[in-house]
Amino acid sequence: MLRTSDQMNRRERRKQEVHQRILDAAVELFDTRGVVDTRIDDICEHADLAQKTFFNHFPTKQHLFREIAETFLANVCALVEKARKEPGSTTERLTQVFRKSADVAHRRGPRHRELVQEVARISSAASADPGRASSLPHAFHALVLDGVAAGEVTRAQAPLFLTEMIVSAFQGVVMSWASDEEYELDRHLEEAASFLCRAIARDEHSVT
Repeated sequence: MLRTSDQMNRRERRKQEVHQRILDAAVELFDTRGVVDTRIDDICEHADLAQKTFFNHFPTKQHLFREIAETFLANVCALVEKARKEPGSTTERLTQVFRKSADVAHRRGPRHRELVQEVARISSAASADPGRASSLPHAFHALVLDGVAAGEVTRAQAPLFLTEMIVSAFQGVVMSWASDEEYELDRHLEEAASFLCRAIARDEHSVT
């Protein structure tokens, strides 16, 4: 006979599994059909779950949408954190993050742009709180501080200002791609990274 704690753990695992099943089904449908054209009924059918189960986890479709967007945003932050732990200069790390972000976007479905728009909106809202652990400002600020400490990033401007420029450029390029099917995400992110790396680089002739 299962102990009470074991039963609770089993229920919690089951709950988490169902929660993830809904998320996975929704992402697949959002990426192929688009957010607007995907109904809750479609997600339930794809996940093989009853509507009641869906609403036990997400009060509305927007709650589901927002959690997915926040997860994607956390994944971008994880790219920054991973880059910070790898050998290389600040320039190489920043370029790596921008390149890998483009690669991830290209691997998604044809309607992924709609999700990306929501990610950008959420990251814009998070920009007001650079201390938030899951925000892009927090992640990029840490990368900038690493560069300052290594003597690779300029001290002429405050690290928070440099962070704001990086996040704004990243969001701007991604939003342009999300709203324009002809926009070349990888090329523009590459150009943005190159521009930013020059802009934040420490002047070799400056006095520290």
